Amino acid sequence: MEKSVTEITQNVNELLHDGNVDVRSGNICFNGDVRIGKDVENSMFVGASGKIFIHGTVRKATVEAGASATIEGNVFSSTVTVGMQEVLEEILAEQLSELISYLEKVQETVLQIIHLRGVKPDEVNAGELKDVMRVILKEKYLDFQRDKLEFIQKAKDHSAQLSPEWEPIIEKLSNVFTDTSLTVVNNAEEFVKLLKEANVLVEKFSAKGCIDSFLKLPYASNSALSCNGSIEVTDAGLCNCSVTAKSQVSVEGSCRGGLIEAGEKVSIKETGSANGVKTVVKTDSGGTITIGLARCGTEIWIGDQVHHIDVDKLGVHARMIDGRLSIV
Repeated sequence: MEKSVTEITQNVNELLHDGNVDVRSGNICFNGDVRIGKDVENSMFVGASGKIFIHGTVRKATVEAGASATIEGNVFSSTVTVGMQEVLEEILAEQLSELISYLEKVQETVLQIIHLRGVKPDEVNAGELKDVMRVILKEKYLDFQRDKLEFIQKAKDHSAQLSPEWEPIIEKLSNVFTDTSLTVVNNAEEFVKLLKEANVLVEKFSAKGCIDSFLKLPYASNSALSCNGSIEVTDAGLCNCSVTAKSQVSVEGSCRGGLIEAGEKVSIKETGSANGVKTVVKTDSGGTITIGLARCGTEIWIGDQVHHIDVDKLGVHARMIDGRLSIV
């Protein structure tokens, strides 16, 4: 039997698609690694919880990888993200930890009430929990409600990107200390259980300081690239792109326009252009920026301090020294 033009082979942890990802193949989403034999075409989506390897070009498409992404062709007008679910869940874990700090103060008082009355936790109802919350937090009660709403909104806006463990916590927090007739936290026993579940989530999804995800590609234009680890651009470079990496960005070619940002280090062969197009390069306050040739129009940011390149400059190295931006 003659082999079909496009063939999809699925193993336990890897999906192989030897053709284009287009309207005929449909979008691809797989819990594991994905390998694409050709191009990813207009308006298509490729997602994997593990690694993604694309042999061809990505055009006006979306690629989302959990661990790493390697693209052999160029990237045009597309969005490519690697490990960003982890970033989102780290942010939510931090917000949830702040909410827990409020709730733990309430829990201390509730446990005292239970001890003094000699009652069971399920005998302290939701209405009394709400009253205790207002008394204990006083003027900070409104701060708690604001922070809670911000956390819930962010979680709902990105619900499709979250692990399923978040859903029950979000549901319980949505109604706790609001309308007691609708709350799913009906008494002190369920309130204590909520705190335990929330602490488990914080422990699981808090930043662990281990960054090993990466994105590798030869060239991109008019695209958004983001990675929870490092981004490596191996050939011509970037044109009018928004690039964000938690660790490092390395560009062998030139960066014409756009924003290039990394937490620790940015290394670029050439930035800006002869026409003075604005190109912004940023790191955190403890980071470094190295540029082989910084042309007029390049903006260098270290933390909240900025330096404008008004005349083409060879061999730029930027970092903070004693709280001041140093450019050599």
